[in-house]
Amino acid sequence: MTMDRRYIGNILMHITNDGTVFLLPSVLPLITIEYGLSYAMAGLVSSVIPFCLGLLQTPIGRYGDRLPNSLMLRAGILIVGAGALMVGTLPQLFLPGLLMMGIGGSFYHPIGYAYTSRIVRGGKAGIALGIQSSSGDVGILAAYLMAGPMALAWGWRLPFLFWGALSMGAFVASFSLFRGERTDHGPEGAVASALFSKDIIIVMVLFAILGAVHRILSTFLPTMFFLGGLEITLADSATALYIGIGIAGGVIGGKLTDSHGPRRTALAFYAITAAALLALYQSHWLFLDVGLIAVMGISVLGIYPPLYYIMRGAARGRLVGTAYGLLLSLGMVSGIAGVTVGGYLMDYFPSMIYLFASALALGGTIMALALPRGGTMPSQTATKNLILDGN
Repeated sequence: MTMDRRYIGNILMHITNDGTVFLLPSVLPLITIEYGLSYAMAGLVSSVIPFCLGLLQTPIGRYGDRLPNSLMLRAGILIVGAGALMVGTLPQLFLPGLLMMGIGGSFYHPIGYAYTSRIVRGGKAGIALGIQSSSGDVGILAAYLMAGPMALAWGWRLPFLFWGALSMGAFVASFSLFRGERTDHGPEGAVASALFSKDIIIVMVLFAILGAVHRILSTFLPTMFFLGGLEITLADSATALYIGIGIAGGVIGGKLTDSHGPRRTALAFYAITAAALLALYQSHWLFLDVGLIAVMGISVLGIYPPLYYIMRGAARGRLVGTAYGLLLSLGMVSGIAGVTVGGYLMDYFPSMIYLFASALALGGTIMALALPRGGTMPSQTATKNLILDGN
């Protein structure tokens, strides 16, 4: 598979962006202790970044259809890095620093995916989007694995300083990786009505369902295993397993999208997710639970590439950034809603969290039947390699 420096730069941006933006939960208990926060206040603090992502990704994606994508990617990672360094060095600017991280983090996903959609040529767009999707999980997994040892040895601020410095390094490296970049934004004159086709609406509903299921699992898996009798470090490893296997899931989902089409891939993975969650609800064996989490790591994270692929084709090169921004904002908002409902279930019937998520995934399975059978990408000559237009 061949890829040019622009794609490599985009992947580097994704790793550093997600590792930094989603760092807070890994050290939140230590922050809660230092600042004497209640759990309710800690929840509000942890919602600052997701709130920014849900609010800003759509308008930023709209600007991505008018301005050079590489320039906007640089701006986003610079703001993320500056915010993380503020959090790590200036206690009095803790909340403003988080706000900056949320604002800067709102740039990457709509712009980064739109950028890949515009520079990829040939018949391997699915695997390109799959690798890109998984690269963000690489950053998140690395942040979670590194944050604990760093925080225990030198305090919770060091992880923010480290990832802030990495983000600044990615900003500097981007001048080399994106050098010589010419026009890389969408055509002028695109209208918002282009975003209200049947295919796009279906993908948005599916993405909302996916966002809720993914956020429920990543949020409540450690708590469920802790309530089941495991110590906290082992309980946390459930989420690490889910994210780690999900890295492979994104790549697998992208490859299957290229070989079997986005509709079949999404349909199969929604159905597998629904079945695995139902089995997890009924299971009382730890080894089976671990196996089911591994399966869901592949199936849940594997759904993202076919949905990105269909959205890319449905937008037809017009308002691609806006389309991805809407998609990602919707996924973030639905994730917050899913966790809110899940929190009420956890207070009274913890195991029902699996049944609730399974019902959502089953709804996604049914909805996926309405996806276009052949995908919505313009026909292109298939190639053996991913070829990136290296102008």
